[in-house]
Amino acid sequence: STRAGATKGVGAVSASAAEGGGMLQPDWPPWAFYTFLGLAGFTAVVAVIQMIRDRGDTDATDSHPQGEKAPEFRKFQREYLTVYAIIMMADWFQGTNMYTLYSSYGVNISALFLSGFLSGACWAGPVGLWIDRYGRKKSCIVYLVLEIIINIC
Repeated sequence: STRAGATKGVGAVSASAAEGGGMLQPDWPPWAFYTFLGLAGFTAVVAVIQMIRDRGDTDATDSHPQGEKAPEFRKFQREYLTVYAIIMMADWFQGTNMYTLYSSYGVNISALFLSGFLSGACWAGPVGLWIDRYGRKKSCIVYLVLEIIINIC
């Protein structure tokens, strides 16, 4: 059997999984599920090929900081990853609240997320070129100002 409102298919959740506290599969349409599996498989293959190719490459270690620059880089890396982790956690926490809010209004959440990811895919190239032209510092400032304006409005 399936949960209420779900159709039988790839994304349907069985009653035993829902009752037993097992991991729930998303209620995705079959095309989305198979696209995800295909892209995940492709990513895994590319990662394995990259690891095999870099295994014998002695120049790959030249890109790592060495000597007196290594401690400075490690400090920068820790600071960056700390801020990045905090921002990602805030985004994840916001996601659960937004999901609840949008579901209460009856919004098609799948379409909302799909449009967000597709717009990111379409704008990544042009924005990357803009960042290369005007610099990362100016781009970060523009991003932060736009984000503040978006969240205030």
